[in-house]
Amino acid sequence: MKARYELINMNITLSNVTLRDSVDSYVLFKAADENNNEVIIKLSHQQAEFLETEFTDLNRRRKGQYSEPIIHDAEASDDESYNLFNGEFFTR
Repeated sequence: MKARYELINMNITLSNVTLRDSVDSYVLFKAADENNNEVIIKLSHQQAEFLETEFTDLNRRRKGQYSEPIIHDAEASDDESYNLFNGEFFTR
């Protein structure tokens, strides 16, 4: 089955879920629009780390496309860091 959903003006939330009496945990990625349409994706921590890397790369390429060439040094790499689990990037 193949499905495509387009949510416009969506709010994104991330949750780290650890079940009671369980060592298993996972990440819930939720996207909801103003009509309360919601998509929930359950990710392993490895999948979440992969997604974080993809976002970092996409943002780096987008910034590079619209700006002058970037000189890479230690301080510049710190500015480009992107933490998928940092709440400041998402609204609730």
